[in-house]
Amino acid sequence: MSTVVKSLLVFSFLFSAFAVSTPSFANTAEPAWKFNRAFNAWSRSLDAIETELANPDHAAHEDEGIRETLTKIREDAVTARDAAADFATNSGDLLAALGERPAEGEPEEARDVQQKRRQYEAEVADFRGRAAQAQLIIRRVDTLTLRLSGIEQGLAVATLLTRTPSPLEWGNLQTIPTAASTYFSRLAMAPLDWWRAPTEQGQTTLQRLTPLGVLIAILAVALFGRRLLVDWLGRDKRIPEPSYTRRLLGASTEALANGLLPALFAGLLWLTFNIAFSLNEGPFLNLVNGFVTALLIAIAALSLPRAALSPSLPNWRVVPIRPKYAQHLTQRIGALGILFGSDVFVSFTSAPADAAFLSIYSALTATLEAILIVDLLRPALWRADPDWSAGRGDEEQAPAQAKPYDRRRAFVWQGLRITIGLIALTGAVAAWIGYTALSIYLIGNLIGTALTFGALFLARALFAEWIGIIMRRKETADWLALSEEGSSTVAFWLISFMQVAVYITGAALIGAVWGIPLSDIWTITYNLLTGISVGGVTISFADILEAILVFIATLLIFRLIKRVLRDTVLPQTRLDPGAQYSIATVFGYVGIITAVLLTATTLGVEFQSLLIIAGALSVGIGFGLQNIANNFISGLILLFERPIKVGDLIEIGDTLGHITHINVRRTEVETFQRAEVMIPNSELVATSVINWTHSDRKARIEINVGVAYGSDTELVRETLIAAARNVEKIVSWPSPDVLFLDFGDSSLNFQLRCFTSDVSSRITTSSSLRFEIDRLFREAGIEIPFPQRVVHMASDDNKAK
Repeated sequence: MSTVVKSLLVFSFLFSAFAVSTPSFANTAEPAWKFNRAFNAWSRSLDAIETELANPDHAAHEDEGIRETLTKIREDAVTARDAAADFATNSGDLLAALGERPAEGEPEEARDVQQKRRQYEAEVADFRGRAAQAQLIIRRVDTLTLRLSGIEQGLAVATLLTRTPSPLEWGNLQTIPTAASTYFSRLAMAPLDWWRAPTEQGQTTLQRLTPLGVLIAILAVALFGRRLLVDWLGRDKRIPEPSYTRRLLGASTEALANGLLPALFAGLLWLTFNIAFSLNEGPFLNLVNGFVTALLIAIAALSLPRAALSPSLPNWRVVPIRPKYAQHLTQRIGALGILFGSDVFVSFTSAPADAAFLSIYSALTATLEAILIVDLLRPALWRADPDWSAGRGDEEQAPAQAKPYDRRRAFVWQGLRITIGLIALTGAVAAWIGYTALSIYLIGNLIGTALTFGALFLARALFAEWIGIIMRRKETADWLALSEEGSSTVAFWLISFMQVAVYITGAALIGAVWGIPLSDIWTITYNLLTGISVGGVTISFADILEAILVFIATLLIFRLIKRVLRDTVLPQTRLDPGAQYSIATVFGYVGIITAVLLTATTLGVEFQSLLIIAGALSVGIGFGLQNIANNFISGLILLFERPIKVGDLIEIGDTLGHITHINVRRTEVETFQRAEVMIPNSELVATSVINWTHSDRKARIEINVGVAYGSDTELVRETLIAAARNVEKIVSWPSPDVLFLDFGDSSLNFQLRCFTSDVSSRITTSSSLRFEIDRLFREAGIEIPFPQRVVHMASDDNKAK
């Protein structure tokens, strides 16, 4: 991605963040009479709904309309409450800006100030009254919604417990052939009746066939694309031991080609008949809806297990299921999905006159489905394969498979298997004794839950693995300017958020499967997101989520801009690397401050409140955070004054090394032994620091050398200067110099003084210089003497004395 594109993306995201977090000041308050009219209309509607709910049978028939009305009233009331609360806050701020009323005995306010004070006081009282009235409407709506849900649940329970004639009763058995014949005849005649019926638009036969032709052409293209996709990215039997990443890619491709593409075609088929042909309510519309729904269920049951278990190519499995059981699981789950799909199809296309056929059909399919469910509950089918591995030469390792035995976990799973088995058997028995609705409810919801759970579990695993693989790539880390640990942290939080979203979605879908209307789930979610009142304070999870997203997005945007500055813009300037680092670091601090301010604005925190919080923090800093504040301010001093900068070679105490980072609280120094030393910023400001590279990188080298008495001193001087000139990193200016230091006990002592161009290589340059001096001394015959000592021994006469 080019720098220009990155810059455009960055600034567009930054503009979006400001647009999201900046409140709109163009709205004006609606007149009081308009709000009162809306409030009265809401009250009348709620009174009428209360009257309807007094008659449960009537309310059950009108439940969808009632629920839509309640939802609309609540949305309008929430909007009115929030608007009134905002206007009350704004008027209160203006009133506070006028200050306190003059006390008794003080001069009165100016007339204009008095009028403004009365105006703002009246506005605050009016808007607070509106907010209270709107909150009252919201409470009434929530109460009525609960009553409606209770009525619906009561009628649903009554329906489930209604007993119909058993399929084994003789009278029922006699009518089954006729009922079955009638049912299948109606199915066969539905397409013909639709085709023969005149259309409202007066379409010709060619016009009616055109959408079907387009649909067939799309199907052909989809099949061709599926074939190319599978051949390109699918499983390849020529690879005996694929890597885990390659297995994951193959499983994702199989799920896409055999699951998502057919599902999209089924959805396109539904749109074709419902939109292109404008079908009305009737047998053919029910047939189309039932067929598409059953097809989607069968596709999910057939494609997803095959993608994960790979029964035909065991080495391509992405889950550790034994190969001999993979084929068994795939077949059983597929058969269960087909049976469940047929149940759904029959439920769409059956009529009250088909009760006899429906009873025997439900009993037979419930029995088969219960047998399959009990068979799938065997623990041996789900034990991990100890021979399953991530493959050879994997850079990305597969998830850990072997887990220590957990008695409590095993007990929970055993209890869950027993519960599922009992539900399945109860559903099968209920179908044979006449409780057809209960049987369909138990078996159907059990299978629907299993399919939903399996699809979401597989999707969660695939997404988690792909996130991990993408975040571990070096290109991703470089693009986001992240370290290895930073990439792991980002991957962890992305996977965590994804899992939370999957769990919430799964809970909502499974709740809907077991009879909790999605409208109720949406209402509860909407109530939580738009705000719940706790002790007079409204908590809005939507605002909190929006604030978190704004904070993360702002930090990410500033990180990307910082990277563009550091890698593209600043290197084109004449600034030294230390100044470039300081500018980029200060820009990062500005990003953090901006993110905090935007987040506070998104949450509706006033600037005055931020000042109060800052004042409270200053008190805390004064007592308990002195060192942190001192180090932070010292870090800013180091970045702006720049006595030291990144890349400098400094010496403080016993520490000698290069500065690698100047952070908020500390500075990191890397020694020549590759050790990382963390030095508080305050210590660098308060104590003496030797900076070897503050103005330039030159440094003086001093070599002491002694020669034997009698050596030619001029030759020694010339030889030392020649040695300095022969070493690569010794500069010509300042020029090398030789000092005759002293007449030593055993030698004439000289000192060579010269300058190296890079202080970092001073030690290696000194070593090279000594090697060169030794070589030239040998060639010139200059001797470096050993230390000499003269020892006088006492005589024997002295010893005798």
